[in-house]
Amino acid sequence: MSVMGTKRGRVIELEKQLKIALEEIERLKAENAALKARIAQLEKTSLNSSKPPSSDIVNPPKEQKSEGKRKIGAQFGHKQHLRQPFIENQVDNTIQLTLNACPKCGGELQAVDEPPKKHQQVELVEKPFIVTEYHQLRYWCDHCKCYHESKLPLETKNAGLFGQNLIALTAYLKGRCHMSYKTIQSFFADTLGLKVSTGFLADQVQMVSEALKEPYQELVESLPKEKHIHSDETGGKENGMRCWIWCFRGKDYTVFHIAPSRGSVVLEKHLGNDYDGIISSDFFSAYKKFGRESNAKHQFCWSHLIREVRFIAENTDKKVSNWGNRLLEQICIMFSTIHLQDIMKEEEWHSQMLSHQESILKAARCRVPVNQDAQNISIRMREYGNDYFRFIDNDIPPTNNLCEQSIRQVVIDRKITQGTRSDWGNRWCERIWSILSTCEQRGKNVMLFLRSSVGSFLQGYSPPSLLNK
Repeated sequence: MSVMGTKRGRVIELEKQLKIALEEIERLKAENAALKARIAQLEKTSLNSSKPPSSDIVNPPKEQKSEGKRKIGAQFGHKQHLRQPFIENQVDNTIQLTLNACPKCGGELQAVDEPPKKHQQVELVEKPFIVTEYHQLRYWCDHCKCYHESKLPLETKNAGLFGQNLIALTAYLKGRCHMSYKTIQSFFADTLGLKVSTGFLADQVQMVSEALKEPYQELVESLPKEKHIHSDETGGKENGMRCWIWCFRGKDYTVFHIAPSRGSVVLEKHLGNDYDGIISSDFFSAYKKFGRESNAKHQFCWSHLIREVRFIAENTDKKVSNWGNRLLEQICIMFSTIHLQDIMKEEEWHSQMLSHQESILKAARCRVPVNQDAQNISIRMREYGNDYFRFIDNDIPPTNNLCEQSIRQVVIDRKITQGTRSDWGNRWCERIWSILSTCEQRGKNVMLFLRSSVGSFLQGYSPPSLLNK
């Protein structure tokens, strides 16, 4: 073989090896990028993503060193809050404490004409309930030739063993305190001396659920009339199967609904296809679809967006993190102005907000790095940018935090009870959650409303309304 042939053979062999090496390098690059993306995904927390705070327990964020340890108890400069004393008609017993002689020298004392120093103490009575026994007397009628007996009062007959206050208390313990039926059973036995079965307690809760049916339905029927609604959803379980708990929060009331779907069909059912108000929500696809199929307008949540941008700003790639930090800086500047709204003139505030809008949209669209998360944010701001700034002209919050606050009690209940096991259980949860949140928004006493609702139900009257002023 000639020298030229040998060299050519070596060149061909080297080219093959180079090709194999380049292919291996490309494969390793792709694998490295995938691993980086996986690491970034695992490092997501509630601070830089939409993950719930409870997920931080599994992968907690790094602790930030504070300048000094905060002292336990009351903080310097905080206003002291003292409980208001009971007024005169709330005091059941008054005990006059007197002195017969001077406790120091034993000398005679003279009463001083000034109001006494008062000390109040609250205590449970030994038996905090009363038992009423009804005697239904029998009578003979010579004309009819049969016996008749006096009838029970309607509310007593419908209630059964428990009166309306105890029925309402059972519902309160179940709904507000997240107690299981077994725990309620133990509570009644240990503190009240009442021994009842868990099945009996379930019947009491089901009775309250029926009593709350009309007040709840009144709230549901009011939703399409609201010009602005906060909406959010979280996962749940019914008999071990996946379901979704929807939350709709109006100005002064809240509606919860449990559905097997997380789709826009739930929005259509509760708001109607002709709804033309504003919905505050996250960027979930169901809301975008509902907006396309109705006249609804969006106010997408800035809290969710900030977490996504913060995640991009923490990227190890400098170009990606710089882009995220530039966008995050503009958003922070905007929120500084938002917090000054109450002390700024309306025209000045509005003008500055429009300027912030322009700056944020520019930062989101310019010099976008080759990163999927950054590209998605840039495209979103280009296509839905106005839906993030609708709050400027409509006097509504820029975030969906109010709805997330309402849904916290649901998350607590879900963790304790592990979900429901029947359709009536779903209806009970929808109604009691809605009543609890609405009473809190409107400053109503939950226990008083439950007692009133149960009383009206037992007597066959129209239930009280939560929407009355």
